[in-house]
Amino acid sequence: RWHSAEYFVEQLELLYRRGINFFYFSDDTFTLKKSVVIDICKKILSKKLNIGWYAISRVDQIDAEVLYWMRCAGCIQISYGVESGSAKIRKLLNKNIGSEQIQKAFALTTSFGILARAYFIYGCPGEASHTIQETIDLIGKIKPLSAIFYVLRLFPGTALYCAFKEAQGLTDDIWLERIEDILYHQHDPQLSRKEVNQFGEDLHTNYYKALPTFVDSLELTDMKELYPLHSDFCSRLGMTFSHGDYSQIEAIPRKDEVATSLYEKSLQYYPNHRAYLGLGILKQKIRHYEESISILTEGLRHFPESEVLHHCLGFSYMNTGHYNDAIAVFSKFPGSRESIINIAACYRALGNMEKESFFLNKLEPESTVRK
Repeated sequence: RWHSAEYFVEQLELLYRRGINFFYFSDDTFTLKKSVVIDICKKILSKKLNIGWYAISRVDQIDAEVLYWMRCAGCIQISYGVESGSAKIRKLLNKNIGSEQIQKAFALTTSFGILARAYFIYGCPGEASHTIQETIDLIGKIKPLSAIFYVLRLFPGTALYCAFKEAQGLTDDIWLERIEDILYHQHDPQLSRKEVNQFGEDLHTNYYKALPTFVDSLELTDMKELYPLHSDFCSRLGMTFSHGDYSQIEAIPRKDEVATSLYEKSLQYYPNHRAYLGLGILKQKIRHYEESISILTEGLRHFPESEVLHHCLGFSYMNTGHYNDAIAVFSKFPGSRESIINIAACYRALGNMEKESFFLNKLEPESTVRK
């Protein structure tokens, strides 16, 4: 563990000055000492370290005060080990937490604009269809915006591992074999590989299907000083649905609709570059170019130096046939290769081949070959 809050933040600052602005605090109980965590957060703020970071905690080791300071200091995600919706299985895994504690922690964490990630384990002793359903039911109550599902593996130092060695008559020499891990269900006659695989499929399917409804029920705490951070949270989550990991998962329904609502929610709190861009692109995707122009123009009033917003706006003008407006927008960045290509395309659409050639000649020789 780290020596002190001051030492911890000194190391962060050292890395930050070298260009690193994102961190993962790999401490299973980061919030165990609340006063130390708050001290760390206050020092991050006093040193003006503009960083983002993930943390790990327990649902019985957080409260509103520590979450407030963590969010202000740049925390954007906390991972919690929930393990199972079955109280019986949680007890067997020595996870002495109750369903009410879990629900409270997830609601509180999310309300501060921190993504609460849930870790679940399946294929445990006594696992059956009804315990999987208990997990699905709990997921519906805690509404995690991120969830990871693992098959139970046995690790040295755990009670299940010790019981496994005794039952199998083994020693730790088993690790001298060419194995990466030990799957519990492979040694439990009550569980088959097919059954465990089905458990995993059921968990994933139900989670992805319900995920948009979890976003719909999102409620953030009404603290004005957190509005810019709420805006950032919503836009990050929106980008996950429109361009990030969730956008690639077919099982998640109405992804663009969810992303749109999150970008709009983001802008209700505070002007956000990511939200203007994401919303502008989504409007282009459904060919609502006039709406895209309005959104991106508004974005540029807040972020006038953004090249990507200019380019996106230029594309919308091109798609509405306003080529001179598009040229004016692209010309804001005359040294940009993308701008030059787009300006040439505009002049081609206008039938001005001379101007088109003039701009194409600014490109590298191998790029001026036209099909």
